[in-house]
Amino acid sequence: MTAKLQHPLAQAYLDDLERALSGADPRERADTLASVREHLTEALPGNASSEDVRGVLAELGPVDAIASIATGAAPATSPSRPTRGLAVVATAAAIAGALLLLPVPVVGVPLALIGLVAAIVHLRTGERSGRPLARAALVVAVLTLLAAAVLALTLLAASESVPTQDPVQTAPAR
Repeated sequence: MTAKLQHPLAQAYLDDLERALSGADPRERADTLASVREHLTEALPGNASSEDVRGVLAELGPVDAIASIATGAAPATSPSRPTRGLAVVATAAAIAGALLLLPVPVVGVPLALIGLVAAIVHLRTGERSGRPLARAALVVAVLTLLAAAVLALTLLAASESVPTQDPVQTAPAR
């Protein structure tokens, strides 16, 4: 094994790939591991830094994707990667916030904020499934928060324009 493959990040990637290929045909497993090792050896410079290794590993892609190609199976979904569920949560929170804004603003505004944050997180992950749903949640949440701001400013302006009555002036004249 070359010194390039001794880097802890490269070694961890190869170990993960070997585990992911445990169910593959032994010959396919050996060929896949040899191909990845060869690619790492060719792509990494002699004194590879952690950034160099991360870049090459990012080009290779997730271990599950390589294993699925080698075994012909569908790639496993990583538990840390959000799916369409986050877009559904974002949409539900944004709509609930919009519906509750007037009757219970103390609940409506936080729900709209939750919907906004969840939609942004989903869109920033690059997950394709649920993207239109997350965009819709983003629009609903932003409009709800804008409506809440307008409502708050209107109430504030209305409360300042109401004249206060001085108790001395309101006493009936004798």
